[in-house]
Amino acid sequence: MTTEPQVRVANAIALMTAWAASPDGPPDLLVDCLRHHIQERPPEVQLAVAVELIMSMTQLCGSLLLLLEEGLELAPQDVLRELALHFEGVTGPGPAG
Repeated sequence: MTTEPQVRVANAIALMTAWAASPDGPPDLLVDCLRHHIQERPPEVQLAVAVELIMSMTQLCGSLLLLLEEGLELAPQDVLRELALHFEGVTGPGPAG
């Protein structure tokens, strides 16, 4: 199963939009979006659809990272370091390394 690249990115944007609607609140819209993309497919393709959606989310995150790099004039590694520091303060220390 292979979805067109434009559709994969649109699906990832739909998922991120659902999350952004309530990032700290009830995940109802996000769960509905996931259900729409995965559970409403035939069982034999659900795993492939889920993996494709994860890969599309990775592509979307990479694209957002590049936009941040341009807007903040920081290298991608610096943006990721800042994000790691932010979330370390929110969630506690991460893995050593």
